[in-house]
Amino acid sequence: MSRFGGNLTINIMPITNHKNEQIKRGFYEHLKGAHGFAESSVLAHADAIWKWQSFSGDDDFSNFNKSKAVAFIEWLEKRPSQTQSGVLSVVSRANYIRRVKKFFSWLSREPGYKGKILKNDVAYLRLSKRDARTARCGTTRRMPTFDEVKKIIETIEIKNEIDRRDRALISIVLITGMRISAVVSLKMKSYDERARKIDQNPGDGVRTKNSKRILTAFFPIGWADPERWFVEWYEHLKSKGFGPDDPIFPSTLNGLGENKFEFSKDSVGKSFWCGTGSARKIFEKRCRDAEVPYFHPHSFRHLIVSVLDKLTLTEEQKKAISLNLGHAHVATTFGAYGGYGSMSSDRAIEIVQKLGAAPDENKNKMTLSREGKTVLEAFLKRIL
Repeated sequence: MSRFGGNLTINIMPITNHKNEQIKRGFYEHLKGAHGFAESSVLAHADAIWKWQSFSGDDDFSNFNKSKAVAFIEWLEKRPSQTQSGVLSVVSRANYIRRVKKFFSWLSREPGYKGKILKNDVAYLRLSKRDARTARCGTTRRMPTFDEVKKIIETIEIKNEIDRRDRALISIVLITGMRISAVVSLKMKSYDERARKIDQNPGDGVRTKNSKRILTAFFPIGWADPERWFVEWYEHLKSKGFGPDDPIFPSTLNGLGENKFEFSKDSVGKSFWCGTGSARKIFEKRCRDAEVPYFHPHSFRHLIVSVLDKLTLTEEQKKAISLNLGHAHVATTFGAYGGYGSMSSDRAIEIVQKLGAAPDENKNKMTLSREGKTVLEAFLKRIL
């Protein structure tokens, strides 16, 4: 361990096993090439393998056996963590174990390791049945109520471009459920004004999960203002001369202009944010201004699903909602499997847009159960 001033602590292995490092690189290439894993997923596996190396003292991977597998499970359970409980949650432990198990399963088939690492030993990388059930339940997600979201957005007092941008940013996350990494990388050409849809196209530089192209419509939430505020912001940027490849949500003006350095805390430039940090800080600031707890952008995604899940939806409508959120399986969105069949992205857009249509405009309109109708009526009274 080495300490470099202040509170910065960097852990360094006493001895680096170069053989281990070499085979790890092969595994990462396998994840990206054979499975198409995104960089973030590869890094998550790398972190899990590093946990194993910390536990084993960077022992040669070929020395893996069932005794070490069992000891690793116990080590993770007792490992100190900066959580409220002081130890790793069962969900975190399950994720580490699952990724380490994937690594050793792959390694057991590689030259030089085949015959040394036994599949029966790899099987010992598992939680107890009780802990596994707990892990499958996941952690409780904190998400805002619609009253809180409405307060967050309406509390934004419009004094300048930054305020208008922030209001449009939070609004678009609410009415589309898009991931914040995709939102901050949207280009002007990503929005189709005529069709009222957003094309999350990785080919245009939009950062989607697993580089998947996603067509997204505005979900009908019973509150029209968020869509109007987004469209007004988009039109404002067009009037400023923003072109197809300029960002819909540009960073604050800060950089070189014509022969001078330009900075303004009230205006936007034409640069993209480097990551999602600035956008998350906007959510944090606007929550604080509204005097509500901080809700991270992804929690708005869960809110949308929770509202739509109150409705009695057809299987086709559930599939359309899932595709709009970028999910391949309805089970990912609603937690229930079914025979949803295949559906084109265009059909998904059409169905979602019809969810809020008048009855005579929507022959396949969704119907409400008695409970769902009560919930929806109370919801509309709160936000209208």
